[in-house]
Amino acid sequence: MRYLPSAPAEDRALLDAIGVERAEDLLQGIPRELQLDRELNLPTQASELDVLRTLEGLAAQNRVFSARFLGAGAYEHYVPAAVDMITSRQEWFTAYTPYQPEVSQGTLQAIFEYQTLVCDLTGLEVTNASMYDGATATVEAALMAVRLARKKNTILVSQGLHPHYQEVLCTNITPHADLKLVELKLKDGVTDLDDLKAKLNGDVACVMVGYPNFLGCVEDLKAIAELTKAAGTLLVSVTQESMAFGWLEAPGKLGADMACGEAMSFGNHPNFGGPFLGFMAVKDAHKREIPGRLVGETKDLNGDRGYVLTLASREQHIRRDKATSNICSNQALVALRANIFLQLAGPEGLRGLAEQNVAKAQYLREKLLALPSFEKVHDQPFFNEFTLRYKGDVKAMQAACAEAGILAGLDLSPYGESLKGCTLWCATETTTREQMDRLVAVLSHLSTQA
Repeated sequence: MRYLPSAPAEDRALLDAIGVERAEDLLQGIPRELQLDRELNLPTQASELDVLRTLEGLAAQNRVFSARFLGAGAYEHYVPAAVDMITSRQEWFTAYTPYQPEVSQGTLQAIFEYQTLVCDLTGLEVTNASMYDGATATVEAALMAVRLARKKNTILVSQGLHPHYQEVLCTNITPHADLKLVELKLKDGVTDLDDLKAKLNGDVACVMVGYPNFLGCVEDLKAIAELTKAAGTLLVSVTQESMAFGWLEAPGKLGADMACGEAMSFGNHPNFGGPFLGFMAVKDAHKREIPGRLVGETKDLNGDRGYVLTLASREQHIRRDKATSNICSNQALVALRANIFLQLAGPEGLRGLAEQNVAKAQYLREKLLALPSFEKVHDQPFFNEFTLRYKGDVKAMQAACAEAGILAGLDLSPYGESLKGCTLWCATETTTREQMDRLVAVLSHLSTQA
């Protein structure tokens, strides 16, 4: 957001035009006890040059890694320069929802194209826009499944779902006293089908599984779909690494009724944790319950193609607790980046990127397993990240890597007793063989010291 300074004389002119003596007089509607009675704890005013120097000093405190092997929901992928160039055009700089189609055709077309691409990737017929991130998209999918299932009130959640997504689910579902979250156990890194069979009953609205899951394992969606279909239950696949769609079969083609998750990997940088881009796709039969906004293609009176918001009235967004969802701000700028990235890549390009992810992750896993300090945790297919057990001190290992300018994998110990000593490693198309070999050299040296 641009900073537009004003001179004291300009401030005085504004106050005189409004008809008040002081800026504080504008706060009369706020009770005195709720007003701050002290100055804000902010630095004193400074010149633009001094502010830049201060910011540069703060930025210099950041640790810059020459190699990164951390994924777990936010992934480093190459973003073509064209993505930054196109999205930097000022006509895209608005968070306002394009309610007025006559002045929003460009934004609406970009959203429509994004929706089309998500449908292609997920193998489902209808998708929306403006999901904030993977976690809240997962919540929206769960609530939508409950609305579709009507009297069913139980949501089965695989332990393999990203733990942060599970926390957000719990935060949003718990206030609904009539809804229940029930956990599904893992077996060898994937959802335990026997546990699923035992817990599938007439009260289950949907089953939610990661695809791939948090540990990097690829769930057998087809087998799970057969069980959920037989029980009359909806299956929701949750994908935290959307680049996997370039390699794995689309969830809709494997029997998933809904697919949701995180699409940040398409054209967006993991800048200190964002911006994220949630997505959701559903079968055509379920489109009436889809939250957020949906752009449709139509023709005007002259027969010319046009775009318009459909299946959701504006009033939906201001009905508070009675609304289908609380999705209001327009996330189209982030979706536009994904749109441009995917169209630049095309189906063959996306497949090629995915192949690089798979090949490099396979190479990294083999190299790490060749070290005496690592061992397998399970043997399941994976995309670009995988779990290994480290026999030494994980924190010391991460610190040694950081000292060498390497961002190591995630310590999984906080996420369950069975994951003590386990680490989650990731490699993408941006990871080079030299970086992986250097990581192995650092860890090998650490092993000899121990």
